Amino acid sequence: MNAAEELISRARHGRFGELLPDLLAMAGRADGSRDEAWEAAAAAIQILFWQDRFAEAADLAEQLIAQDGPLGGELCDQDVPFRQAFLAAELYAGRPAAPRLAAAAEHVPAGRNLGEELLWVAEELPARPLAELLPCPFKWGGEAGPLEPGTEDLLAADYAALTPADRQLLWQNLLNANAFDRAHTLAETSGEAPDRFATCLWMAGWYAVRGDLARGEQLLLAAHGRWWPYMKWDAIPDAPVLQPTLRPVVTDRVRAQYLTRPIGPEAEKNA
Repeated sequence: MNAAEELISRARHGRFGELLPDLLAMAGRADGSRDEAWEAAAAAIQILFWQDRFAEAADLAEQLIAQDGPLGGELCDQDVPFRQAFLAAELYAGRPAAPRLAAAAEHVPAGRNLGEELLWVAEELPARPLAELLPCPFKWGGEAGPLEPGTEDLLAADYAALTPADRQLLWQNLLNANAFDRAHTLAETSGEAPDRFATCLWMAGWYAVRGDLARGEQLLLAAHGRWWPYMKWDAIPDAPVLQPTLRPVVTDRVRAQYLTRPIGPEAEKNA
């Protein structure tokens, strides 16, 4: 674990606001490890999202890529949360993303993932809603599709008697089919929230679309305990504050929980 990852781990103890200045300082340092710089920048961008500082997050991504992209280091193997930073700046700060994405891609050596992803997003923007290019673009408000074979049997069974694997399969099948009404009934009768972070977000968005903000808030609070970092630099989940559909249920209570309570492996250590 390098210095950036240690700092990010400390932040995941619920100290995001306190340690953001340290992460920004590490990200902006001209000397030292470049891998530590981009990891610190990635975590800082996620925290800035939660503080609704979208223009600053995009500026940080732009500056980092301009400085370190030509070096061809590990930064060039990434894409998130840097591309999201440009998209969020357009959506919430009125800063057009496509030209900035294309300009940032020019700093990355040909054939590297970061440059290709930035260009792909820039090319997709004119034809696709911006929200579809952000994390967790579920079909909130859309029609339900057919359920996978066996799902009806799981729904008919005693939920408390289902194995963890069957519960997971049941919730995943409901999400895959966009069968929110069935999922709502299951949550009400079982008294349980879905077992995975993404499924909680899917239900929270549906409640937001239906105007049931209280239930949406509860699903985001439940999701907090189900999140796990994808990479060591992954500090805090950003989909709740990036997806427009979810933002109405990101209440002050939700923000306080995510920003001030241990999450992921750090929450497990404190359990």
